[in-house]
Amino acid sequence: MIKFSQSIQQASAFFRRIAGKNKKGRTIPILCFLLLFTFVRPSFAETIAEAPIMVDGQPVKTAYFLQNGHLMVPALFFKNTGASVDWNVQYQSVVVEKNNTIVALYSGKNYADYYTKESGNWVRDNLPTTTTPLSDGTYIPLLYTAQKLGMKVTYNSELSRTFIDTNTPPAEKPIVYYVGDTTEKKIALTFDDGPDSIYTPQILDILLEKGVHATFFVLGQQVKLFPELTKRIVNEGHLIANHTWSHPELPKLTTSQVVQEVESTRSEIAKVTGINSFFFRPPYGSYTAGDIRVLSEHGYRSILWSVDTLDWSGLSAEEILAIVNRDKSPGGIILQHDFQASNGKLDGTVQALPKMIDQLRGEGYQFVTVQNLLDGN
Repeated sequence: MIKFSQSIQQASAFFRRIAGKNKKGRTIPILCFLLLFTFVRPSFAETIAEAPIMVDGQPVKTAYFLQNGHLMVPALFFKNTGASVDWNVQYQSVVVEKNNTIVALYSGKNYADYYTKESGNWVRDNLPTTTTPLSDGTYIPLLYTAQKLGMKVTYNSELSRTFIDTNTPPAEKPIVYYVGDTTEKKIALTFDDGPDSIYTPQILDILLEKGVHATFFVLGQQVKLFPELTKRIVNEGHLIANHTWSHPELPKLTTSQVVQEVESTRSEIAKVTGINSFFFRPPYGSYTAGDIRVLSEHGYRSILWSVDTLDWSGLSAEEILAIVNRDKSPGGIILQHDFQASNGKLDGTVQALPKMIDQLRGEGYQFVTVQNLLDGN
């Protein structure tokens, strides 16, 4: 049996020869790359690895392995292309949807069904290899799935890298906001992960004393625990926004799970405050194009930040203020937190807040909510 490392070396030499003959460039169809490995039969333990795949020019790190000469990736990888990815329990299948096409790949099977809205019919198709369930998820053939969804896949031999062009029109790519209007000296204070009985009241007291309105990205489970604090946030004029129910990493969830996390939080906020909030921030700032797209279709605007105070790590007030002074700008969005499981970690946040407000006001900044920053009202 040929060792996998030897096969990689042979592949590199093979692509160098092809690239030398390819006078128009070094990018060749990925099918050549995949077929090269048809003679390799190493075990999963030897072949599972991680590498970046370029999606519309952006690197996406993913696990992968070669199976019967075909590049296999976790089904959830396809959320990075803007697709929806779900699991059908009844049929034990991965369902990937994009560009008016649905592909259903059945666990442990070497066939798939696909549907296009244009034809209105489901068609059974043979797969070049088997859809494979592993402990970290179900792996599906990258080339087959991407092509069925109308994407272009190529391999660059010089860079040893796979490229996917999703063919998504610019107007259809979802928007994530890092800043607001940069022409006016407005800035937004935002607080994540609360409400919490320790830090949220202290922060609200300071904001009330200073006459500042902020934006609170709340967790649904915290709203359920602290409904009165949630009402206080709204009653004192702050914008309440959505930060999921339980603070998961969205790229690790199916599309339905993402929607459930966000919609359950919206419902809990509405039950407690009477407000339907459609401003959203992904936990850890981690998301895929598919997450933002589906939430946009549900009416949400996704908000990140331009100033990360790193307050969650237990920084002192002086360290937090130094970061804000360094990174502040008109239209800026400042990330802070009002809940931390470790007591004392956010003491710096509370101590820095009144000084931050005074200092930025002294420089001519006006404090507004994220909604005001984006909409100007």
